Amino acid sequence: MQDMTVEEELAPMLAGLRRHHDVLPFLTQMIPATGAEFRRLPDEMVDLLLTSPDFRPVTCGGPPVWLQLEAEDDHHAVVIVARPDADGELWVIALQRSEG
Repeated sequence: MQDMTVEEELAPMLAGLRRHHDVLPFLTQMIPATGAEFRRLPDEMVDLLLTSPDFRPVTCGGPPVWLQLEAEDDHHAVVIVARPDADGELWVIALQRSEG
């Protein structure tokens, strides 16, 4: 079996999220599913997630995990993260970068 790239591995996960949801959470915002993409989670955010009391481990090659994290003023931040086998890194759903 040929190894998949990160993009090939994340594409069906993103398609499934878009198929089942009109909007997706990113921290304290809701973003249109059609305008969402997976982006590699910066190291600082990984450290923040790993130390959060609400963190649940994300299985390498498994389905995306929705994490609700405590934020300031009793608010919650929600992120959807995945860990593709291709690189073992955490990737988060975020607003697509605009081209240009």
